[in-house]
Amino acid sequence: MKKQKQQSKILIGWTFAWCASTAILSYGVNFLWDSLIITTIGLIINLAIGVGMIIANKNLFKYYDELQKKIHFEAMAITLGLTVIVGLAYETSFDYGLIKSEPEFEYLVFFICISYISSLVINSRRYR
Repeated sequence: MKKQKQQSKILIGWTFAWCASTAILSYGVNFLWDSLIITTIGLIINLAIGVGMIIANKNLFKYYDELQKKIHFEAMAITLGLTVIVGLAYETSFDYGLIKSEPEFEYLVFFICISYISSLVINSRRYR
């Protein structure tokens, strides 16, 4: 259990680092610099931090018991399915004129987060 908490803290650190690097990259391109080289370096750093976050998430799963793994895998499956269905419907609704503004990826990322958290809560309650 102690190792799981330690791995959770490591994952939180990588997640915050990735979010911060994404925000800096997004903000910097628009307001801080006007250089393709700096943007490329920032993007490479962001990708490297993202890979670190994925590895930290994978490492955390090593310390989950079977029920925790089942809850997370089911939440991931639900999230993947919902994201594909809603994402395609979102894009298609723009293509056929049902919505006027072009689909923004940020909204889909927000939807992914909400779907995953909701699935985790529902699955955790279901398996109590």
